Amino acid sequence: MVILKPLLPDDVRKSIHKNIVKTIQDMGGDVKDVDVWGKRYLAYNIKGHNEGYYIVYQYDLPSNQVEEFARQLGLKQEVIRFLVTVVEHASEIKKNIKKKEMDI
Repeated sequence: MVILKPLLPDDVRKSIHKNIVKTIQDMGGDVKDVDVWGKRYLAYNIKGHNEGYYIVYQYDLPSNQVEEFARQLGLKQEVIRFLVTVVEHASEIKKNIKKKEMDI
């Protein structure tokens, strides 16, 4: 999950999304699914923001690249928070969730 600054223009958000997908692919990974939640209120202020633009990525990435990927996300100024988790039995996760698509 990546939370971007809420007031970024659409073209900047799309370029960040493309950059994240390209980074995953360059590291030998594969993006399985992208779920755009859009702008939501945060439970508390993060870096002076009370809203954030949420994008959830499901991807496969070699285990030796996860730490480097997290480091690169942390270096992006547009990202106010991110979370990288390991999902076991990913094939059992239901796909019936209504999703908002991002045009690229």
